[in-house]
Amino acid sequence: MANDGRGLRFGSVAQQYDRFRPPPPREAAGLLGDLTGLDVLDVGAGTGLWTRLLVELGGSVTAVEPDGEMRAVLERRSPQVRSLAGSAESLPVRDASFDVVVVSSAWHWFDQPAATNEMARVLRDNARLFVLWNGFSRNVAWLSRLTELRENPRDPNARARGWSAVFADDAPFVDPLDVEVDWMWTRTVEQLFAVFATYSGAIVKSDEDRLAMEVELRRRINEVAVNGVLEVPMTLRGTIAARSAR
Repeated sequence: MANDGRGLRFGSVAQQYDRFRPPPPREAAGLLGDLTGLDVLDVGAGTGLWTRLLVELGGSVTAVEPDGEMRAVLERRSPQVRSLAGSAESLPVRDASFDVVVVSSAWHWFDQPAATNEMARVLRDNARLFVLWNGFSRNVAWLSRLTELRENPRDPNARARGWSAVFADDAPFVDPLDVEVDWMWTRTVEQLFAVFATYSGAIVKSDEDRLAMEVELRRRINEVAVNGVLEVPMTLRGTIAARSAR
């Protein structure tokens, strides 16, 4: 975990996070497949943005989330889900008890190899691990001008979002497959502006620095909006792997 604990500070914006962060695109269902009858573990589940999709796909879902305020939103919105306090490095579930583990936009917060070993411990043989990130597309000039405002480039505690999971040679996972799905997200100026307040780099800023970011962010968003609306290029990327037989 980053030294300033930023990975555990999303609870301060839990409601906004659930309302404004990007949901799974419809293409995600094709990656995950039919989960009917499967035991599914959502690790670092946050407010349940992906948990709700896993339920829709038929999974019997358990969600693990360390932040109590984030978990409270998940429990309110998905009361049918088994919700547990816990971390990726010490999952509060039994060995070999899940058919699928999903991690969405959280892998970069985990300590390795402890988290990878825990995923392997709780998965049944040949079960699947999905490590995914769902965010702004890279190499889009106007988006890059927005996202560069999120972080102080000199901040030693910042952690870059990943686009794939890399396993050690001795990790108990086989057949890793990198996946990538592009999609478009229609947002109003205010909706896109609100997303940025939910990023860790914004949360840990001082009030003065956050205000300066917001002023410049709004200016840049308005430069590219058309009638107050933006079509935002998004990318769902990550890695799917299978738990090797014990």
